[in-house]
Amino acid sequence: MDYRLSNLIDDYLQAVRTACTLMQKSGIALPFTSGEWVETDHSKFTTLNEGTAFYKHGVGCWVDLPDGRVDFDFGRLGEISGLDAWRLGNFAKHRNETYGFADNKELIGVFNLAVSQGLLLPLEMNLYRLANQPLQNTTSIDSRDQGDLLPHRDSDKVLTLNVHYFYAADLMLKQYDAINKKWENNQKRTFEEEIRSRIYMDSWLGFLAVTCEGYKNLNVYLMLNNERPLDYQELVPESSKLSRSINKHYNYLRKFRNNVFHLRESVDDTLEFLSPSADRLAWARSIHNDLEKFFSNYRIFCEGHYITNGRRSESSFSR
Repeated sequence: MDYRLSNLIDDYLQAVRTACTLMQKSGIALPFTSGEWVETDHSKFTTLNEGTAFYKHGVGCWVDLPDGRVDFDFGRLGEISGLDAWRLGNFAKHRNETYGFADNKELIGVFNLAVSQGLLLPLEMNLYRLANQPLQNTTSIDSRDQGDLLPHRDSDKVLTLNVHYFYAADLMLKQYDAINKKWENNQKRTFEEEIRSRIYMDSWLGFLAVTCEGYKNLNVYLMLNNERPLDYQELVPESSKLSRSINKHYNYLRKFRNNVFHLRESVDDTLEFLSPSADRLAWARSIHNDLEKFFSNYRIFCEGHYITNGRRSESSFSR
């Protein structure tokens, strides 16, 4: 690729990342999709931190950085690697630089040559991307201050475990309890309701097992002590107690989960877990309640940290 175009593209993409970082630190939640960006009202933002001018348009925006304005669009899946000759030309103009091009016509010609050589690949919405670099999207933006140990909300494995697995377990348990209320009230259940009850119970226990497995693999005790802000150590006693409780019947729950999510060869593991004498369903409910409490307390610490450390865009309240 022409070295002039390469330098211009590098500066442009770095400016886009700088703008996204500043937007995030100013309380603007970066979108997962271009559609989300279009549907979100950002009218209250006319300036960012340090008085930096900001303007939303369509699927993108422009930001007046100290060394010049950068204008960019978000890709369909939140990509921030998109560019075109028009944006590059305006970017250079706002920086009062030519990058060695005689005029915009020469820049467009060199850009089109790079496209024809396969050095720039087409994206949606008439944008292009560098062929030799992986696509980057908004989830790659990290606006944390140096020394901030709390990961971005979308990269926090504890929150991921909560949202993607425990929420599923909780939903299945609620459905299981709702359908069984008829039985508790001595009302007759239909055959279909019996089947649904079993499916809800199996799914609840299956997702609960996945949550417990993730909790164990994260080694939450060490994480809270070494990989989170100091105040998170208040959760250590609760997490240690939860770990001990999980270990009591975890292996039985794990084997039950395998029979739920994999084609089973026998029902032995299922029956062993459900043995009335072991009362493991009561243990599972207790673990479920303890996990719910732990995740809730962890989120409270996160929300407080987001607000007090200039990370309002990650807070549920700002969304």
